Amino acid sequence: MKIKEALKAISLETTHPVFLLKGDDHFLQDFFIKRVLEIFFNDSSYTKTLMLPDDMSGKEIIEKLTITDLFESNKLFIIRDPQKIVGKFSADLFEICKNPNSSHLIFLIIDNWYTKTAFTSKIESFLEPIDTQSPFEKDMIKWAKYLFSKKNKTADPKVISFLIDMAGESIVHLNNEINKICILIEPRQHIEIEDLEQFSGWKRGRGLWEFLLAYSSKNFEKSVEIGKSLIQDSNQLASLIISLANLYQEMLFQKMKKNGTFDSYSGYISLPVSIKKRIKYLASNFSEKEIRYALNLLNEIDKRKKSQATDDEFELIHFIGKTIG
Repeated sequence: MKIKEALKAISLETTHPVFLLKGDDHFLQDFFIKRVLEIFFNDSSYTKTLMLPDDMSGKEIIEKLTITDLFESNKLFIIRDPQKIVGKFSADLFEICKNPNSSHLIFLIIDNWYTKTAFTSKIESFLEPIDTQSPFEKDMIKWAKYLFSKKNKTADPKVISFLIDMAGESIVHLNNEINKICILIEPRQHIEIEDLEQFSGWKRGRGLWEFLLAYSSKNFEKSVEIGKSLIQDSNQLASLIISLANLYQEMLFQKMKKNGTFDSYSGYISLPVSIKKRIKYLASNFSEKEIRYALNLLNEIDKRKKSQATDDEFELIHFIGKTIG
């Protein structure tokens, strides 16, 4: 169930005060919890307890959930990775979730949407999971507009598109970038693409994903042009080697996944979002032999740079020529 649907369906009279959140976007997790708190506890005071099975025993978690006080005060419990609670205490947690204290709000959070255990199967038999995965591009655009509006700002569509390409891996990252740009353009309200281009950090970020996109699309001329520009702007070859190695490893894992070597592989965090979301298509441009050859070349460049003085521009153009020229 999507967050919007879940919030619309909440009723103090009929909604069960236990929620199962699945997905690793921490912004969405916090957003949903805050909205539910406003509905259930309004302005009333409450205590908050975060519990992690990696740090607490199942016995301790169950004791926290079942302890009573004289005043039956409102309590918020957040349990991360509840599927890690095992044995009798897992069964106890299931029963508590089925029959919770009326003054308690319980949120079970599992970052991996695809997690399947005996506990998740049981709990999902009566609790529909709420999707807190990072949204796809269409919904990410809506979130970007919402985040700008919360700052009393508006943004040109090109700004939103750029920020999603650069930081749309999660709403957490997107929100961080939006916060930065909103502070930097004060006191103005509307943000133009030129506002981003004047800041070197965003300019470098854009240059990197444009280079990787041109390179992985086997556009030799554009790869050379953007690559030389990045090096001249003090983006050392070493950082490009790392990005290229991550790109090739990502494509290699895509090949292995297709062949059944890996069932689930979440990808390299350091790759720009605009590359990640196209990785399946980009990987189709290279054979496994080409990928392994390129990784060997990158390793050789790295060794040379560590042992002798090298010309960054020559090394980069030579590499591009050997791999996609």
